[in-house]
Amino acid sequence: MAGAAVTALDASGGVLAHDRSAPDGTFALATPARPAAVLVRAEDAEPLRIPVPGDGSPIAAIVRRHRAADRLPSAADIAALPAGSMSEVGSIVPYRVAFPGSISDRWLARGRGVTTVEGLSFYRRSDGGDTASLLPSHSFGAVDVRDPLQGVWYGDRGGGGIVDAQLFDRQDAFRATNRDGALALGRGTAVLAATSSDPDGQRRLVAAQTSGTFGPVNARFVALLGDAPGAHYAGAGAELRAATQRTDLLARFQLTSDNADAAQRDAGAVAGFTLDASGRGPDAVAVRVRWRDEHGALGTTSAEHHDAALVAGTTRGNVARVTAALALAYGDERTEETAPYGGLALLPSLALDTPLGGGWSFHAGTGSSSLGTPGYSLARATLGEASLAYTDRRRFRAALSAYSEGDTAPTAVNRGFTASLGWEIAPRLSLRAWSLRDGDALDTTFPTYPGGPRRAARITSIFDRDVVWLTWDTAARFDLLLRGGALEGNVRVPLGKRYSLTAGSFRARGAKRTLTFGLVAR
Repeated sequence: MAGAAVTALDASGGVLAHDRSAPDGTFALATPARPAAVLVRAEDAEPLRIPVPGDGSPIAAIVRRHRAADRLPSAADIAALPAGSMSEVGSIVPYRVAFPGSISDRWLARGRGVTTVEGLSFYRRSDGGDTASLLPSHSFGAVDVRDPLQGVWYGDRGGGGIVDAQLFDRQDAFRATNRDGALALGRGTAVLAATSSDPDGQRRLVAAQTSGTFGPVNARFVALLGDAPGAHYAGAGAELRAATQRTDLLARFQLTSDNADAAQRDAGAVAGFTLDASGRGPDAVAVRVRWRDEHGALGTTSAEHHDAALVAGTTRGNVARVTAALALAYGDERTEETAPYGGLALLPSLALDTPLGGGWSFHAGTGSSSLGTPGYSLARATLGEASLAYTDRRRFRAALSAYSEGDTAPTAVNRGFTASLGWEIAPRLSLRAWSLRDGDALDTTFPTYPGGPRRAARITSIFDRDVVWLTWDTAARFDLLLRGGALEGNVRVPLGKRYSLTAGSFRARGAKRTLTFGLVAR
């Protein structure tokens, strides 16, 4: 199979290297240490995890193709979507509640999930703005999604799920339409330039990455610079990997800045690092030390927040799998008006995944996370969830789940139900759909009159979402989506082996129906 994304993983699931398979299906990965497994993701196929033999024998596997297996959008899906902003792509991911400034899994963590670019965080702590509102449409080619029970490894907002925009893992090396454009050059060392015309203004991005080996250390560096309506942002990050005989080591560093309004002084800056050490083998233990410093300014008010933790976790079992993690978390809040204050908390995470036979499987999980609520040193949320799924491993997959989350600071309760399905109706014709029924209740107080005593009140909100997605993928590709009550569509017609014509229609947020057409190249 050609064009499959192949990723080398260490024992803790960390990424060691990327490649895409050649026309004959072969691939090559250069890693600083022997991987524990190789993950293969291909169009119309279920993700395949292949253990790496310890005796050095070759790796070979059969990829069974069928679109219904994976609910997450692939690089081909993202390239074919008529609308390509982070919030619009995020709202395709099952159960995501997306707004222009935030993406959250099921409105967990008070609707503030984590949205990053190549692992770089952009936060304006004062107004809650993050990466979801910065990038040009179709400037990224793939997304990596982590669920809320993995939030303890990330920190603040991780309990709302994690969506990472991957700029350089993309299907289209060139894209030029009446609404957006992108050009990517190179692979290991690569440069990307992208722009889009959106209802609220122009967005631009320039990004670069490079990697190399320095003795026993494998290094990767990423830098980006961009403009969004009323905002300028920049970021840089480094990733260093090394290994001993028994342990894989990883260090990540980042520094970002996001200035939304120079005149009104609405700005944010993030500096952080993580250090990982993980053993090898199916039952290995992973340990992480993480720290992040967030600065925010709004008008004449400025604040600083620290988020740090020591995290340990492991996964046990090959058939029934138990995944556990525990974080000793620290947070502090510093403002110009108040003295610094901080707090400590133990944040556990526990999940069970087990087959029930006959294609059925069961998942149950519980975990606590920190919310990153402005004005609080360490606000927490506790989530419980359970789901039942069925798949025939060929043409059909469905899942039902229920969940409940309780928050402190502020006090709130979030409950709901979800359902999803993937069905390969016929060869190359597939249907994907999901539905969310969510209710949120927030306890707050307000003054009965200006300067008077405060009165308790409960504010309720409903975040119901439905997405239906039909794809016919032959030599030409046709996509129809029903999202937010609006019908969207896109068609790609090939012009030879590399080029395709693309045309689509969608309803941009806060604008009338938008048409897009142009030329793309792999």
